[in-house]
Amino acid sequence: MSKHSVLAAAVWSAAAVLGVGAGMAAISAVGTGITERGVEPMTPGQVDAALAAPATPPGPPPTSAPSSPPPRDPPRPAPTVTVTRQVTTAISDLASEAGDVVARCERGAAFLVSWTPAQNFSVGASNRTPPGPVFVRFQSSARFVTMTVTCRADRPSAAVSVDRRDGDHRTRYPHRHYPGAG
Repeated sequence: MSKHSVLAAAVWSAAAVLGVGAGMAAISAVGTGITERGVEPMTPGQVDAALAAPATPPGPPPTSAPSSPPPRDPPRPAPTVTVTRQVTTAISDLASEAGDVVARCERGAAFLVSWTPAQNFSVGASNRTPPGPVFVRFQSSARFVTMTVTCRADRPSAAVSVDRRDGDHRTRYPHRHYPGAG
């Protein structure tokens, strides 16, 4: 072992001892408090005396009974609630092979909340709110998938159409997606 290794080990050991000592001193100082007023454990006799003493509730000491009851506030009228508009908003997650769409219906109109393309797809175009059709068009290297969202009985519904990128615009997977409750 070289002189440098022995010196480094000695310095490291001294630093470790100093660090541990400083930590123990700090814990000791916190344990006894900053004002040097430590908390000492109770003896069994002190515990018995404390348990035998009647319990005193926290707060100000009781005063003599008042000669008359305190005045009461007049009763307040009960609050009333008036419904000015009933909001029926249904939010649904609609799925396709190209991605998912979260949509909601409000007063019969469809609105897109968010959408997430599936792996190997990206978003080509979208229209989030009316007027006009509400849709998301996902695209991949092989095809376009368009999800057009409408509301049926105040529930979002998606019509999915698939077009190949080679120019053949036939719809391969036409279907409507009616989500369950949720």
